[in-house]
Amino acid sequence: MSENGIKRFDELNIARLSLISVQERIPPGYRDWYVELEDGERRYRVTCQAMPEYGVPHGIDTDITAALVNLYIDQGAPPGGSVTCTPYQLLQMAGLDHSGRYYAALDESLRRLTTTNYFISEGWRDHPRKRWTNVNFRYIDRLEFTSGESDRLDATSILKITLPQEIARSVRSGYIKPLDLSFMQTLGRPPTRAIYRLLDAQRRDPEQPERVAMTFQVGLMEWAQACKIVTDRPSLAQRTLDAAHEELLEKGFLKNVEYVGRGKKKYLHYTFGEAFIPPSPGLMEDLADVGITQTRALQLVREHGEDTVEDTLARYQGIMADGYKPRSRPAFFIDLLKNPEKYVLPEGPVPPPEGPKKGQRRQGRSQSAQEDSKTPSRPLQEEIEEEGGDEALRASPREVQVEEVMRTLTFLLRNDLKLTELDTLRLALDEGLEDPLEVKARVLRGVSSGERAAMIRDLRARLELVPGGE
Repeated sequence: MSENGIKRFDELNIARLSLISVQERIPPGYRDWYVELEDGERRYRVTCQAMPEYGVPHGIDTDITAALVNLYIDQGAPPGGSVTCTPYQLLQMAGLDHSGRYYAALDESLRRLTTTNYFISEGWRDHPRKRWTNVNFRYIDRLEFTSGESDRLDATSILKITLPQEIARSVRSGYIKPLDLSFMQTLGRPPTRAIYRLLDAQRRDPEQPERVAMTFQVGLMEWAQACKIVTDRPSLAQRTLDAAHEELLEKGFLKNVEYVGRGKKKYLHYTFGEAFIPPSPGLMEDLADVGITQTRALQLVREHGEDTVEDTLARYQGIMADGYKPRSRPAFFIDLLKNPEKYVLPEGPVPPPEGPKKGQRRQGRSQSAQEDSKTPSRPLQEEIEEEGGDEALRASPREVQVEEVMRTLTFLLRNDLKLTELDTLRLALDEGLEDPLEVKARVLRGVSSGERAAMIRDLRARLELVPGGE
């Protein structure tokens, strides 16, 4: 399950194009594919070329690619397209196990995504300019990680993954759709998760993503080609799809699947379940008027529910109509949503008391972090707000403390420390040379108090004393 059941996001191009084969295992030597498909009156072509030793992306690659987009969004969607994290974080976001087998599978997946080239003709939507374009990229533009003697990823590695600019720009422009990652991760097998992700994207109008269809019709063999199912036999294609359909019907994402016709002329008619309807466009527009970005608005709706967000919006508008002028309208709205009890008296809602609250004192946030993105930085905001709230984490096993603290520190320090320095920090925590929660508290105080530079100097001095470090 995704963290706290939060529903996440998908970049709409990569979701619709189905760049990952839905097959859990691929035939030996399956190192390239080519599809030419129709979308209304538009024809587009996609070519995939992979390294022979890895084959085309498949299996858990669909989980890893979805996780990377959401880690990128969570880390503020920086213009450079980079994500800094631990393997544990990436597997956790992908909803995969943290056993040694999955670290090896993650290593192979990242190498496959780094070495596979995609060529897309008239199929990539440049949504801000409202046109279709030609692009060529690898799903991971650059992969850096620290490792032990084997030069392989392991549980203590630190990763820096750079997405191609085509994907990064599209995410920053808001060409995304909600992805119920928590639901996706309840699906038992990678093929089912991949088909869910593809169907959830295909039901949207690519030129007007707010329009969501409740039915979808497609030719069976065309659909098999879109899913990268390696067969020219309709019966085998149907058998592969039916295994996924059964679970998607059982869990309510699909209401009905009907096959019509015979042989290669057979087509599929999907009807979607009513429980998977996205937020109303009107609510999204109202949140935009408050100053909430689309990415953040979708997060808030998925975390708190559409009715709660609408109720909070009404209360927000009432408070503003009474003449209250908050320092930041988006921040005030989010605080009102998360902490409604702070603004309620018997007589009704009242403006918040004067003076900054914890979490609003961010003068020390670095300029580079401010320039990273217009999207509010959810992890940074929440970690500062929660400083001092680590009692439950203190009671957890040390390895859990280290992973959770590294999740925070890799994000907060990714622009300040080199990858090798983050690796030394991880070593100090693993070896018990530093207390994880004390290091986290020092970093948060430095970030929130305007003393970031002094905090970084002190941290570097401490890391120089770590045996076996850089």
